[in-house]
Amino acid sequence: MNCPYCGKEMTKGYLSSRDPLTWRTKKSALPVLDPLAKDAVILAGSGTVLVVHHCEDCRKFVIDCADGAHNEVK
Repeated sequence: MNCPYCGKEMTKGYLSSRDPLTWRTKKSALPVLDPLAKDAVILAGSGTVLVVHHCEDCRKFVIDCADGAHNEVK
């Protein structure tokens, strides 16, 4: 995969978490409750591993959550 910022090749790797991996529009005072928030987007459930690409030059990460399985590694 090429970096959408600089166009260079990205390194494939894995992001794991024992807790749900959640994205929100606001910073949380109590992150453990983030999965319950109305604005929460749960990228992966508890104990999952996601395929992630990393650009060494830009220090950016790309997580593809377009598929129904949210890119989870089985």
